[in-house]
Amino acid sequence: WKIAHYAAYAFKVPISINQVGVGSNAFAHSSGIHVDGALKDRKNYELYEFEELGRGEPEIIETGRMIILGEYSGIKGLRNIYGKLEVEFKDENEAREILELARYANVHKQKPLTDDELLFIARHPEEARLLMTVTP
Repeated sequence: WKIAHYAAYAFKVPISINQVGVGSNAFAHSSGIHVDGALKDRKNYELYEFEELGRGEPEIIETGRMIILGEYSGIKGLRNIYGKLEVEFKDENEAREILELARYANVHKQKPLTDDELLFIARHPEEARLLMTVTP
């Protein structure tokens, strides 16, 4: 990881976010089945330990991996992310409604949602629905 970043700096060539092992999304998961598998056993979708690559700065990303809510995310990823934000849902229907809104918001924004955006969706689902130009 350090060598890749040094080379990128020396040659003034940015590292692609999807570059295996060293890109910023190398340990990011958003698809429902990938998130579920990574949460159950990280070896399902991660070939390397992030420590082996010199990644996973604990002050930035506690585990070296990121779970992202995206347009293909599932309920396990939603519960993981909102659990870290200390948001609980009344029931499964509410969780699925928030998941649907978060998916649409991700499509609308075309990049991962911030914690503030996720909290807004959870706390104000009707307002979030009205703000999006893509109709859920």
